[in-house]
Amino acid sequence: MKQVTTGVNGLNEVLDGGFLRPSVVLVAGTAGTGKTTFVMQSIFSAAKNEEICMYVTALSEPIAMINNFMSKFSFYNTSLLGKGNVKYVPIDIEIIHKGSDAIIKEMERNIEIIKPDRIVIDPVNVFAYGLDEEHQRQFYYDFFASMKGWNSLVLLTGEFTTDKLIKSSLSYLVDGIIYISNEPFYDKNIRYLNVLKMRGQDFHGGKHSCKIKKDGFVVFPRLYSTARTSMLSERVSTGTKGLDKMTSGGFMRGSSVLISGSSGTGKTILGTQFIMDGLLKHEPGVIVSFEEDTEQMRQNLKMFGRNLEEFENKNQIKIIFPLESDVYELANQICETIEKIKAKRLLFDGIGRLSRMLPQFTQLPDYMEDLVNCLKTKNITAIYTNETSNLTGATQITGTGISPFMDDVILLRYVEIKSEMRKAISVLKMRGSNHDTEIREVIINEKGVEIRLPFSGYSGLLSGSPTCTPSEAFVEAFKK
Repeated sequence: MKQVTTGVNGLNEVLDGGFLRPSVVLVAGTAGTGKTTFVMQSIFSAAKNEEICMYVTALSEPIAMINNFMSKFSFYNTSLLGKGNVKYVPIDIEIIHKGSDAIIKEMERNIEIIKPDRIVIDPVNVFAYGLDEEHQRQFYYDFFASMKGWNSLVLLTGEFTTDKLIKSSLSYLVDGIIYISNEPFYDKNIRYLNVLKMRGQDFHGGKHSCKIKKDGFVVFPRLYSTARTSMLSERVSTGTKGLDKMTSGGFMRGSSVLISGSSGTGKTILGTQFIMDGLLKHEPGVIVSFEEDTEQMRQNLKMFGRNLEEFENKNQIKIIFPLESDVYELANQICETIEKIKAKRLLFDGIGRLSRMLPQFTQLPDYMEDLVNCLKTKNITAIYTNETSNLTGATQITGTGISPFMDDVILLRYVEIKSEMRKAISVLKMRGSNHDTEIREVIINEKGVEIRLPFSGYSGLLSGSPTCTPSEAFVEAFKK
């Protein structure tokens, strides 16, 4: 057996390398899920790599229909048809009516002539229409016995719901099953791909989101945590002088930093100062912004005397505004962008917005833990911001369950002192490093975020309503 590429973007990763040849793989799903696009992309990609491919269909006027719909995709190269690397083989309805022997004979006659490396039968259900359950089973037995001798990768498409697929004899005759679904999600539908079976090889099961784009079918594999092979002991400046002091010289390279606080406390500004500091040190960065679109972020940074476009033009920074993305498409986009610009730093601004993008089978802590660990393996130093709902009162870090797997946690807070709302910052934890445990004042001005001296003379600062210490209260009493 030989492992061959699937030709479908993202699927090789799900299958740990690709399809096995020879084998028979069923691509199943209901109408409109993208099965034909999937298999056509597979054979045209294979034909581009000099494989000989055969496309078999029993639908009426198939060639005209295929050319009409498939020509809209970039993978559909008609020159491969003229070259002979892709051959269309329609099976006449008269042959289907003659039964399994006639169908198999016609298939093998064409295989003998074409000698294909990869065969698509689209759809396989057509050959068994009109047969009762017993005769369907017998047809598929005969058909698959013949397929085993073709020495090809055979991709079958089939119209199946999950319930019908389980009951079908095809499910245990084929070597592999890929199920594609199209499921409602708020005001849109999302496609999912699920590898249910693949004999003789490892694969990543469960649902992976996918899309049909102009380049064809794209799969966005779920993230999987892997152990870091190396850790760097160097420090990375936070981009804010006072925060460097509070963190004993900055963040550890490759660490994950959570900045949590209510609206207006300075989370985004701290994050962008961190990114800008990296750019000035020739460390490319990525900003994933749920809070501000690209233009708004550019304008906001100009207010603090920073020109983001200068670095964008040098391809040193990329801004991702992901509100239309699926969460796994977003993760894929982040990783691809990091590789493309060789990024060293990342700002993920607005973790809370992810909740509305998560499918029912994924929990926010699980997704974030996989994303955080994935970036750690790349030694990306990343800041994640999270907005808390409480302005004052009981302190809550996130309320989402993500703080335990963050290396560093920084809390921004409003405090009311003498009828004035002021901002405070505290470093709650830093793995593997000493840090300042004092609560310091934060000022946001035309230069950005500045961190000043600790609040003195007050206790209960993190409650939002501090009180004077006994000594300060004594002094205040004598001032009156």
